[in-house]
Formats: sequence, C-alpha cells, structure tokens
Amino acid sequence: MQYDLTLASASPRRRQLLEGVGLRLFVQPVEIDERPIPDEAPLRFAQRMAQEKAEAVGASPRPVLASDTVVTFDGVILGKPQDETEAAEMLRRLSGRVHQVITAWTLLGPQPQRGASITDVHFRPLSEAEIQAYVATGEPMDKAGAYGIQGGAGRFVRRIEGSYDGVVGLPLADVLEALMRAGVIEPPFSVAQRAAMIMGRVKAAALAAGRDPAQITLVAVSKRQPIERVREALASGLVHLGENYVQAWESVAFQLGPGVVWHFIGHLQRNKAKRLAGRVDLVHGIDDARVAEALGRAAAALGREIPVLVQVNVAGEASKSGVSVAEAGPLLAAIKGMAGVRPVGLMTLPPEGDPEESRPHFAALRALRDALADEAHPLPELSMGMSDDFEVAIEEGATLIRVGAAIFGPRVA
Repeated sequence: MQYDLTLASASPRRRQLLEGVGLRLFVQPVEIDERPIPDEAPLRFAQRMAQEKAEAVGASPRPVLASDTVVTFDGVILGKPQDETEAAEMLRRLSGRVHQVITAWTLLGPQPQRGASITDVHFRPLSEAEIQAYVATGEPMDKAGAYGIQGGAGRFVRRIEGSYDGVVGLPLADVLEALMRAGVIEPPFSVAQRAAMIMGRVKAAALAAGRDPAQITLVAVSKRQPIERVREALASGLVHLGENYVQAWESVAFQLGPGVVWHFIGHLQRNKAKRLAGRVDLVHGIDDARVAEALGRAAAALGREIPVLVQVNVAGEASKSGVSVAEAGPLLAAIKGMAGVRPVGLMTLPPEGDPEESRPHFAALRALRDALADEAHPLPELSMGMSDDFEVAIEEGATLIRVGAAIFGPRVA
C-alpha cells in the first residue's frame, strides 16, 4: 500500500480525523519522555512534545505528522490520570470552570511546518454522582484532563471558544492547509475533506452556543454538482442532501438510489409538487397554501405524511420567495388542517452580506417560531444558515443548516 503520511501517534481520534478526509496513514507510535521541564509553559511543552514525537520517527520515506494535546487549568498542565481517584479529582477541579486545551502539531518533510490551537472549554457545574458515573466508564483513564469531549463528557461542556477538532486532538483545517502546502494533498480539498472540516465547525459552533451538536442537521446542498461529488459526500457520511429544482432532484435521486434523506429547498411550484410526494423527506420553503395542498394530496394518496417548513421572508426582499412575518401564522394554520403534510418549523434566507448582518433575521425567525408554536404543533425545526453564515445561525437556534459550496466547491454552470 502506498501511504500519504506517517502519523507519529497511537491516538485513535487523530487517526479517525485524518482517515476521515481520505488520507492513507502509516501509523508509527513513538515513546518519548513526556514530562514537562520545570516552569515550562503549557504551550511550549505541547510544541516541544509534538516536535520530539515527529523527530523520534527517524528517517521516513514520507512526511511525518505528530501532535500533542494538553489540558491546562490555572496555568497547570493536567495530564492523564493515574487512577480513578485522580480522574475524579481532575473533574472536580474543572467543574463549573473554564480551562484551556492546547493542541500543537509538527509536520516534518521537505517543508517543515508547525502550529497550535488554543481553545477555551467551559464546563458546567458537575455533581459528584455525575463525576463518579463517568469515571466508572473507564473513559477518563487515557484522556488528558480525565475527559473526552467527543465521548461521554460532551454533556459536561457548556460551550467552547475555539477549535472542536483541536480539543479532540488535531486542528484539522490547519493541518490540511499545511499538508496542501507540503504537497501531500492536492488543491482544492476533496469533498470528504471539506465535509470533515464543516462538521468540525458545526460541532464547535454548537458547543460555543451551549447546544448539543446532535441538535443540528447538516444538509449538503448538491445543486448543480457533478454526481461524482455527490457520491463522495455520501461516502463521507453525509446522508442529508438538498436540491433546489424538481427536475434536478429527480435526476440525482434516481442515480443515487435509496439511503439518502432528501430535502427539497427553495420555491416549489404547485404543478410540480406531486412529483416530490413519493420520496422527499422534508420540504423547506412552503409559501403558498395551494402548493402545500397539492403536495399533501399526492403524499396522502401514497400513504405518506411529509414534514414541511414555512418559508418566511423576514427581511421583506422583493427578490426572494416566502411569506411575510404577518402571513406566516395564517399559512401555518391552513397547513395544520391538511392531509399528507405536517408543519414542523420555519425557514428563511437572509439578505446577502456579512454573517453578522444575518443575525437579526435569524433571531427574528426564532422569535416568530416561538410565538407560533403550540402544544399540538411545537415547530421544532428552524432551517437557516448557509456556507457563509451557518455558525451565526447555530448560535441563534438553527436546527437545519444548508451548506453547498463549502462542501462541494464551486457549482458547475
């Protein structure tokens, strides 16, 4: 087998991150003295460890990547616990407090490079019962700081400020940039690599907002993309795909077959609504009761009930579809009485511009949803946020984000 990279680490988390973006790894764990020098700063220690691990590999026919992650609290490095008592004590120290996770990396080869990410992690207060239950799982015993954010301790995190992938063990976006500069991967990034970076950013944005990343669904919008790129997205683990035009959706859906959760996004014409009824799983963008009725009638005839979102033109842009804020309630009320369709939330497209300029529109949609929801129809879904502003949308409550170019690259004309 021809390998792209030597990974000087036994960490399954680093290996999963790199193999998840399609890299072929020769894994060569090394043993070095991992004790800090007296008065050594945590960042300097992590950088030194990464450098020494890479150098310990020795001569290699391919570039060598090494990384080291340290958890630091009040300037003190928290290593891996020696036993359950020490693990519990570490978690008590972190409970309700903010600590830093530093991940340094070194790439040795024709173009040596190095870097580091520093992330603030906010823990909520932990009860003694929670601490003991987590320690009993055994998970803390091979983790710096006695926890793994990607595992059972994810529920301890109130929010993070920085790189989720860095906390897991490798700031993936930075490392991929370095590998591209070193010629290990060819520009542009593959769909799998882009998808992995986006998923890391989604998790970081969710945790930074104090939300569970599992609450957010990433919809990969494959509009005008070659079928090969769409297949690569599926192979990378993205099962939620979105299309904007009925005819294009029919073509792609036919070529891909089963196993896809299909989202139809955008303006839907009444005379084409019935064509979605047999297979689409969620329609973003209902803005006309007659369209909803046509879709529902066709779905009911097939024994289906399709979840739909009402598209709201929060900004009142003449160039965009969607009902006004005032019209959203009456349209929802009409859909609630129809067979074959079920309203589950709202969707919006803010004006183009700086991501922060989208924030008030996202906040307004969330407030509208909260005002319109009732016990019978809680409207749990908010579809808002695209490639340029999905992190702001997540902060404002998005449950569905629609990302196209940031995953697939530029659209084909």
